Amino acid sequence: MSAQLSYSTNLRKAFAGMLADLHNHDIISRSIETVAGADFGIAVSRGTEKDKQAVIGGATGFLGITVRSLGRENTSNDTVKYSKTETAGILRQGYIYVVCPSGCNPGDPVNYIDATGILDSGAAVAGETNLTGAIWDTTAAAGELAVIRLAGISTTAGA
Repeated sequence: MSAQLSYSTNLRKAFAGMLADLHNHDIISRSIETVAGADFGIAVSRGTEKDKQAVIGGATGFLGITVRSLGRENTSNDTVKYSKTETAGILRQGYIYVVCPSGCNPGDPVNYIDATGILDSGAAVAGETNLTGAIWDTTAAAGELAVIRLAGISTTAGA
C-alpha cells in the first residue's frame, strides 16, 4: 500500500463559481441556451424561453451568476463548464467566488460585459451592465479570485 509522502503548501482557496461562506443563498436552475455553453462564475440573463433558459451576459434580464458544479469536474473531455442545454445552477442572492480581471477592493461596484458575462469592478461603460446591489466583498489583484455579494439586484447599461 502506498502512502502520501508530500503535501502542497499552496492549495487553492477556491475556484470561480464556488459559493463562499455559510450564508443563505438563493439559487435557481435554468437550461443553458448559448451554443458555446457557460463557464462558472459569469453573469447570465434570461434566454428565449424566459422561465426555462439562460444565456451568457445579456444587456437585459439579468438572472444571476453561474455556480460551479461538481458534476462537471473531471469530465472525460476536460470541459469544466455547463454545456448547451445542460441545467445550470444560478446564484441570485448570496456570496460567490469570481475572477476579477482588473482587481477589486471591498465595496467596489460590480459590472459585467454584455457579450461574455465576465464580471469586473468599476462603473459600466458601453457594452457593459452595472449590477446595482452587488459589491465586491473581498480584495483581489488583477486576474485573481474575489467574493461578490449579490443582494437586491437591479441593472443599468453602461454609457
